[in-house]
Amino acid sequence: MSNNTLLEARLVSRTDKAVAVRTHALSKEFSGRLVLHSLDFRVDPGELVAVVGKSGCGKSTLLRLICGLEKPSSGWVEVDGERLNGLSRHARLMFQDAALLPWKSVKANVALAAPRKSLRDRVAEDALQHVGLRDRAQEWPSILSGGQRQRVALARALASDANLLLFDEPLGALDALTRLEMQALIERLWLERRFSAILVTHDVEEAAALADRILLMEGGRVTFQTTVSLERPRDRASAEFTALKEAILERILGRHA
Repeated sequence: MSNNTLLEARLVSRTDKAVAVRTHALSKEFSGRLVLHSLDFRVDPGELVAVVGKSGCGKSTLLRLICGLEKPSSGWVEVDGERLNGLSRHARLMFQDAALLPWKSVKANVALAAPRKSLRDRVAEDALQHVGLRDRAQEWPSILSGGQRQRVALARALASDANLLLFDEPLGALDALTRLEMQALIERLWLERRFSAILVTHDVEEAAALADRILLMEGGRVTFQTTVSLERPRDRASAEFTALKEAILERILGRHA
């Protein structure tokens, strides 16, 4: 099997295995403060859901509960029909910080996520090819730009064979042009693989460009949601796209009727 074929075959084989996510009366308390309030939340198989809202509204906590890094104070999370108890075997969480190991090469960082040791090198090379960094495989993370490090983090998520990707502001620290490039890359890979995904972001335009559905969180609750029916790739200059952005911003700012 050729070098760019292994991951492609795995991507095709996984398209019918995207998982559903459900939460039931999910609550989380930290030091006596309720961060999530009895939240019922869902992601359908292969759906890309964006979660927007002001800082401190519970967005990142929700992702950490769904991947199993935090335990609920009450309620539960269900992934692929199974109630979560510990880390989810389906999910991969991508942070704003690429969190690469500085003492390992780019390729070695990606290979760590591959589930089968015997295929780690090939899977890492294929994943890096998909994000346009195969020629940087032997370099150290420290010499890469911020955008390149996030590409490596995305390659690592692909190499993990996860069918639920959780994005916690992964593009927040990037410059505007690099951010647009990464948004296009995430969309392309999602269209190829159709994994289920949750994108937490402060950027309403990013949510409108990428999501099938946008949820607004306020004070630990989902207070608004809307389906995005615009064709892909989204025309950011269109009246429909602008109207969607403005409607979400009005909700966030509390100016809706």
